[in-house]
Amino acid sequence: VFLMNMLWWIFCGAAGLWIGMPNPVVSFPAAALLYPASLFLLGTGSTSWKHAFRLGWLCGLAGASACLYWLAIPVHDFGGLPWALAAPCPLLMGAYIGLYGALFAALAHALRGEPAWRKGVALGLGWYLMECFRGWFFTGFPWITLASAFTPWTPVIQLASVIGAYGLGGLLAGLSCLCAEGILRVRHPHALRKRWLPSLGGSLAGIFLIVAFGVFSLSFAPSGQGGLWVSLEQGNLDQNVKWEPAMQRLTVKRYLSLSAESLSVPESERPELLIWPETAMPFDYQTAPELSAAIRAFARDRRVALLFGAPGFRNRGDGVVDAFNRAYLIAPNGVGEGWYDKEHLVPFGEYVPPFLDLPFLRPLLQGVGEFLPGESTGPLVLPATPQLSPDRGPLVLGVLICYESIFPELARKQVAQGATLLVNISNDAWFGRSSAPEQHLSLGILRAVEQRRWIARSTNTGISAFVDPTGAVVARSGLFKAESLSHPVVPLTEKSVFFTLEPWLPWAGLALFLTFFTPVLSRFRRHI
Repeated sequence: VFLMNMLWWIFCGAAGLWIGMPNPVVSFPAAALLYPASLFLLGTGSTSWKHAFRLGWLCGLAGASACLYWLAIPVHDFGGLPWALAAPCPLLMGAYIGLYGALFAALAHALRGEPAWRKGVALGLGWYLMECFRGWFFTGFPWITLASAFTPWTPVIQLASVIGAYGLGGLLAGLSCLCAEGILRVRHPHALRKRWLPSLGGSLAGIFLIVAFGVFSLSFAPSGQGGLWVSLEQGNLDQNVKWEPAMQRLTVKRYLSLSAESLSVPESERPELLIWPETAMPFDYQTAPELSAAIRAFARDRRVALLFGAPGFRNRGDGVVDAFNRAYLIAPNGVGEGWYDKEHLVPFGEYVPPFLDLPFLRPLLQGVGEFLPGESTGPLVLPATPQLSPDRGPLVLGVLICYESIFPELARKQVAQGATLLVNISNDAWFGRSSAPEQHLSLGILRAVEQRRWIARSTNTGISAFVDPTGAVVARSGLFKAESLSHPVVPLTEKSVFFTLEPWLPWAGLALFLTFFTPVLSRFRRHI
């Protein structure tokens, strides 16, 4: 019976994580709460912390591997490895993420004799600290965070504007464990049965308060009226041939054609800014005079600003050339207004860690080879154009290239430097028709809520989208379709509560966790 119960909770936790996260089959956000609840039950039902650790690891391994199945796609399709070698890649990453589930289950085991409220608080703080650590350790991989499952339910995620996505995830995890504790007590004979109401009632009250706060926040959300029109161009170019020299002219033609269509609208809806995706221009913009001139001429003739991705290069002499993943900004007069270089690169997609610099991994890099972290990483400023927009001041664009949108600290850094609009340019073509583009979008949505900024997200093959400061997706494109997407956005200058608290929250969380858990640990060690 014990073994069957453990297997059942491993299955429930893994299935809950997969169903809760965006996926192409079925997605129901609340199911993600089964993951921390199952880890809690595995921990409290185990005979030792080592046993809890192993069971939690198996649960996390199964759930995370299922969510990240798409990691095998670029390894096979672009890395050239057979499926026999590509298929284990999600398992390897799942094994790593599963370690955090293992620690959580072991923590639940250590807390099993504590009052329910102490369990809920300590486990919630533990979950928060583990997600923070996962977002930092070894360059960070904060994918499939608990809060990202709830982005389809806008009221639930509003608290991220105060405590951040990691904090919201910790709160939800603690409440789910409290709910599981209440259910256990209902089923427990005699004495504990009488004390089920505080646990179950407390968890339901907590969830109600989260939703109530969200509904209240949404009633004061800024509207999109009075904003400036922006257009996102989704070229849908084949990743397999994108970097071939013969494709360069065709690529420029494709994006100029899409942009011209976006501008063929009534003057009241005419975009002031066009955004093309990450590495939309697969050539060195600074040394390709004919193609670069065509782009500048388009911006000048159509009187429209243009932000686009392209590789950037710096010649250091002696044949050494540095490459950067770059976003260029062109003003409506055709003059360049600077660039942003990506600072947080994707391991294996943009560089190969030195200890894993193996020949068969090289095909996974972008067409120009390895990139270096950028040095020009501040927001891009688009000056006001009185003749076009007499009521608008300078537009400050906080650029996040691809992977950078999953890191809260990078979005905050852009806002701290004055960004009034966040722009995410990306290329998710690597992952085919999988759940990766939807998962990537869900993480970007949380950055909009945390910083209370609009996000304009332009991608090569989808999903391109406009996200308002409440995390609502007000417009989105399809996958693998060439299309344009236009919508008004409102540049904002106000700072969120999370913006102010963010530098202090991890330390406060750690101090509170130690306050609650250190006495428990000392008692636990005496009984080992």
